[in-house]
Amino acid sequence: MAILEGRFEYFCGPECKRSYLRAVGRTHDEDLATAEPPPVALALEAAPAEVPDPVAIPIEPLGQQEPPPGDRALAALDVGGISLGALVPAFGLLNGAELARIGLACAACLAFAARTWRTDRDAADPHPLMTMLPATLATCLALWAQGVSDAHAMAIADLAGLTCAASIVVERLIAGVRDRVAADRERVARHLDVPVRAVAEGEPRQVRVSEIRPGEPFMVLAGEVVGVDAIVSAGEARVVPWLGAEIELTRREGDPIVAGARVISSRLLMTTTWSGRERAWVKLLSTPRWRVDVAAPTVRTLRRAVAWGAPVAGALAGVAAFAANASLVQVLGALAAGVVATASTAAPSLVALLYARAHLRALDLGITYRDAQAFERAGRADIAVLSARGTVLLGDPEIVAVEAVGSPVRAPDAEPLGSADAQEAYVLGLAAGAETGSTHPFAIAILRAARAGGVAPNHVRNTNTLPGLGVTAIASSGERLVVGGRAIMLSQKIGGAIAEARVSKLEAQGRSVLLVALGDRIVGLIALQDGLRHGARAAVQKLLDAGIEPVLLTGESRDTCETLGRALDIDHVRPEVPPGDRRAEVLALGEGGSLVSVVGHPTDDDQALGAADVAVALGAAGATPGEWAVALASDDVSHAADALVIPRRAHGQAMVASALALVPGIFALLAIAFGVAPLALGPVASLFGALAAALYLRARANLSAA
Repeated sequence: MAILEGRFEYFCGPECKRSYLRAVGRTHDEDLATAEPPPVALALEAAPAEVPDPVAIPIEPLGQQEPPPGDRALAALDVGGISLGALVPAFGLLNGAELARIGLACAACLAFAARTWRTDRDAADPHPLMTMLPATLATCLALWAQGVSDAHAMAIADLAGLTCAASIVVERLIAGVRDRVAADRERVARHLDVPVRAVAEGEPRQVRVSEIRPGEPFMVLAGEVVGVDAIVSAGEARVVPWLGAEIELTRREGDPIVAGARVISSRLLMTTTWSGRERAWVKLLSTPRWRVDVAAPTVRTLRRAVAWGAPVAGALAGVAAFAANASLVQVLGALAAGVVATASTAAPSLVALLYARAHLRALDLGITYRDAQAFERAGRADIAVLSARGTVLLGDPEIVAVEAVGSPVRAPDAEPLGSADAQEAYVLGLAAGAETGSTHPFAIAILRAARAGGVAPNHVRNTNTLPGLGVTAIASSGERLVVGGRAIMLSQKIGGAIAEARVSKLEAQGRSVLLVALGDRIVGLIALQDGLRHGARAAVQKLLDAGIEPVLLTGESRDTCETLGRALDIDHVRPEVPPGDRRAEVLALGEGGSLVSVVGHPTDDDQALGAADVAVALGAAGATPGEWAVALASDDVSHAADALVIPRRAHGQAMVASALALVPGIFALLAIAFGVAPLALGPVASLFGALAAALYLRARANLSAA
């Protein structure tokens, strides 16, 4: 092979090559050095780029980075503004320093204005006009009072200087908390910024997260991170179900997966449900109009109350001063002090940051909320309805007893079944025949026990499943076969007195009992035992500690339900409620004005979840959201309780923090309005309230961490 004139030429051997070169008049080209072949473009599919492992991405600790020049300038403005503002009342100890005090107040106001202009405003912060208005009003009033030589000019100058200093301290206090929240948001965004292996016409190609659309398929290999919310289309693999999770779960066809999950084994073919800013882990974290700290009703109400309440409070203080026959300067001074005392930017800002931290805590547990309103509504739930099967119970029952009832059971050939084992096997065979093809946990347990015991299912026909009740069929003997609880026996007019004592005893032990009837009489029973799901007791205790009433809702008998309730410390039980009646049962719980939440699986508890004020859907995060206010990336019922407790605690702490931030200013307003305190008390009280609220929230955060 040779490269001639930029093309590949193939020869049978050296002689063929020399003959060709002589024919074209290039007899010396054979002595030339071998040229480099032209570069061949490699397809992206042939060498896919390595997807970063989220665990391997370093997270820079806060406070370790070199601050940019803008941060140094901002720090200088803060130090200067606080110092200048604090010097205004200090210069009051000197005689003849009136002009200097006015100048210091103006300089402090300019420093505060400059730092406000240089600071990037967060969507959750009050408007800059609200931040600057009190300080600017007090400074302008001080200049005017000095210009007209009013005796109260220096008191107003003290008000202006301390307002600027206190406002800067509050802004620095809030910025410290905001930086930590922003760092956590940046960490999430960085970990989710991974390429997606889109599948177009059967060929995978890597694209950016923003380029893939809902409904488009993509593939994830072992070790890669899922970049979008999706539903598994094909395959089965072990995955870390959400960003920062410490557990592994198996995901298979039909299961939802959220962006940030990491595939551990095998590969998965998935269909995109949400991408870009619509992803569950991003929507309420980075989109301003959806963020919890921006759009939550409590935060919005508090922000508006402070913005509109401060001018009203200032006007009331001015009216009180006017009623006391004060001069115009005194009236305006009282008005400015009233605005300063009540225009606490700390209250809405700290509460917003409290909500943001609570939302981040929920994300760490794999909990997502539909929107900010759903977050706060979850925190106001009074009742938490827990579905028994698959929620507080494992949903994988085992048969603990198979018993024949009454006279010896006869086989289809009418020969008596002598031994008890033969009778029990016949009862199990009847039940297995009736449950063949069913996916109910009881049916799976019966079929598993029949296979393990070598029992052949009875050849039944005309099977009819009654949801929540049981199964009817025609046995191989031609007799009617009924398998289920007391309710189906009653509906089929089959007396159950013969087995009542034994059934009650088994149910008192917390076991589920299925009766087997052949013809018009009960011939046997099957007792099943299901274990408590890991975290079920912890979930109930969390609800009780938070003041939320747990309610156990199940289709089991009252005895079984009460036994299960005692094991979980649940006093309020709703037994014998079939799936078709659970919507009405949930609606009845809320008739007294209570806000009802339901915890369950979308596939099994859709009616109850649809009727709930707050639906907490287990294992539904990443799917196309329907009516579920809360969706979890796992089926951990303990995390489901956290989904209600976290916003509830955040709301309670927000109320306390708001009171701590606002009450000192309100007392200062009253004192200034009635003339029993100097104007400078306004900014001092506002600063004291901000510090008290910040210390309270820090103490609560440390207590929660401990």
